[in-house]
Amino acid sequence: MTTVTRDAVAPAWSDVNFRRLWRGSAASTLGSEIAELALPLFALVTLSASAAQASTLRVAQFLPFLLATLPAGLLVDRFRRARLRLMIGADVGRALLVALIPVAAWTGLASMPALYAVVFVAAVLTVVYQVADFALLPSVVGPDRLVDANGKLSATQSASEIGGRGVGGLLVQVVTAPVALLLNALGYVVSAVSLSRIRLADGPPDDAPPRTSAWREAVAGLRVTVRHRYVRPLLGEAATFNLCNEAFVLGLLLYAVRDADLSPVAIGAVFTAGGVGSFLGAWFGARFTARFGYGRVLLVSLVLGNGAPLGVLAAGRAGAALLPLLCAVFVVMGVGIGIANVHAVSLRQSAVPKALRGRVNAAYRLISWGAVPVGAAAGGVIATQAGPFTAMAAGAVGISLATLWVALSRVPSLATIADAARS
Repeated sequence: MTTVTRDAVAPAWSDVNFRRLWRGSAASTLGSEIAELALPLFALVTLSASAAQASTLRVAQFLPFLLATLPAGLLVDRFRRARLRLMIGADVGRALLVALIPVAAWTGLASMPALYAVVFVAAVLTVVYQVADFALLPSVVGPDRLVDANGKLSATQSASEIGGRGVGGLLVQVVTAPVALLLNALGYVVSAVSLSRIRLADGPPDDAPPRTSAWREAVAGLRVTVRHRYVRPLLGEAATFNLCNEAFVLGLLLYAVRDADLSPVAIGAVFTAGGVGSFLGAWFGARFTARFGYGRVLLVSLVLGNGAPLGVLAAGRAGAALLPLLCAVFVVMGVGIGIANVHAVSLRQSAVPKALRGRVNAAYRLISWGAVPVGAAAGGVIATQAGPFTAMAAGAVGISLATLWVALSRVPSLATIADAARS
């Protein structure tokens, strides 16, 4: 195999602005992961929410990702020089909103309708933060360190997923859900302070097309997303993965609980194994890119990560080895997906013109995230009609086929990420 060489590039850690961005991301992500468990427990325990109310709360958390993503992308592109300020403002807004929840609980003013509203608006700000963050990073680290920077950020997110929900459960048990949510708000404050210390040089104005109507600009982002030679296959893979992964995870949970009688601790160990694998893949993935080439590493990592779920097909014959089997599947899956996610994000950031990054990312997220509720519904139907194992197996097969989007595209031919920007 041919080795791809390049001049030595200083790691992303050497940039003080990236370190500040990383600290903000780490604090924000850890706080959010704590809230992933603290928020529903607050609704169920403190407010005695019904199952329907808890479900509505979940809808309020994710509906903005469908409704606000395209407008957020337009906002980020129209105010390119204000991306950092948008992120800081989103952090401050989320901190105030989340802090209102425990205050309302302690003053006797908390209610489920109020909680829906607070969570919805906070999620809108999260969409703005994430879209702006995607578009800002290339301006912070430059193209040569983009893969390394995304690897560090992705690894930190994976580490937060590993420990955040466990910490959240411990905090709820020891100091109650309202106090745990205050720590979520504190994470946003730390993030805002860290981001406010970033100093970016004023570069030349981005080349941007004449401003037209908001609708036409949003459509332009959608058009580039579905037509771009490198973005389109990544989008197809992501949407297919999200669609099938919902059926896979739903079937797995039902099978583990009802058929295999695994304990909650054992199930948690399986998903923790996936987080560990994702952390390792995200952290070390850039090293493989430097040695073997960008496109080939991305394709191999997808084959590895998307093919790993097929291992669950042996679950029916695993017997006492079921738990080690599932942990092994999720570790391998996590490593592959951890590497692939870093490379896919870096490619999208490099290949798309600066003036369109916000809108293209928004369109990308709209389509790929839009597949999630569809997959969840389909998985429920399959599990009900044919059983949990069938839903799990169907999801695993579908995930493995998602790799074809990239395998049959021009992405594997890329030797470096810079080639995408030049072609």
